[in-house]
Amino acid sequence: MTYLEPLLSVCIALTFLGWLRLRRCEGSWLVGAGLLGFILISWPPIQWVLSRPLEVWYPVRAFSTDANPKAIVVLSSSVDPIDYARPYDRPDLQTLQRCEFAAWLHTHWRPLPILATGGSLQAGHEAYSATMRRLLARAGIPVTMIWTEDRSRSTHENAVFGAQILRMHGVKSAVIVVEASSMLRAAASFRKQGITVIPAPCNFRQLGPLQDELLPSWKAIRQNEVTLHEIMGLAWYRVRGWI
Repeated sequence: MTYLEPLLSVCIALTFLGWLRLRRCEGSWLVGAGLLGFILISWPPIQWVLSRPLEVWYPVRAFSTDANPKAIVVLSSSVDPIDYARPYDRPDLQTLQRCEFAAWLHTHWRPLPILATGGSLQAGHEAYSATMRRLLARAGIPVTMIWTEDRSRSTHENAVFGAQILRMHGVKSAVIVVEASSMLRAAASFRKQGITVIPAPCNFRQLGPLQDELLPSWKAIRQNEVTLHEIMGLAWYRVRGWI
C-alpha cells in the first residue's frame, strides 16, 4: 500500500546535474542520459515489455471452474480519508477496481464470502476495509458474507492478518483479488501463511489504440513506477522471508 517512485525524479536529477556541468563543457552525457531515460520510461511499448515478467503468468481468460476455494480475499490499495471538502472516505481507483471484480466473482462465478483486508496508514482514521465493505454491499453482496480485517498496512500484513481470519472460518483455500502486476507478491505472501491460493488478477496491461501506444505518456511512467515497486518488493519480501 506504499510505493517507491524514483524513476522520474532520477531522470530529472540527471538532466539538471548535466545542465549545471555544461557551463564547464562537462556533463553533456548526463543531460543525454536524463533525457533518454525520460523518453524510455514514458514510452508505452517499453512499459508493456517491462510489465510482462509480472503479468505473463496469469493469462486473460474466463475464471477457472475447476478450483474449489471457500472464500474470496480482496486486498486494499488506498483510501482518501474525510477532508473539509468531502465528508466521506473515498477509495482510490485500485481499491474500487478490486472490489468491483470481487463482487463480480461472487455474483457471476460462485457466491463465496468475501474478506476485505486493509487497515489505515493514518492513526485515528477508519480502516480501508470498512470503506471496501460499503462498496461490496452497494454491489449487492449480503453484509453477512462480507468479512473485514482492519489491522494490516502492507501486503505482508494483509496475508498475515487475513490468513488468521480465514482460519477462524475454517478456510484453507481462497481466491486472491489484486492487480495482475501485484499478484506474484500477494499470492506468494498468502501461500507463506499456509493458504492455498487461486489467483484472480484484475486490471491487466493490455494494448490500446495505436496512437496511445506510440506516444509517450504519463500513464507509462506511472505503470513503470508500479513495476519497479513490485520487483523491489519481491526482492525485499524474499530477503525478509515473507514469501
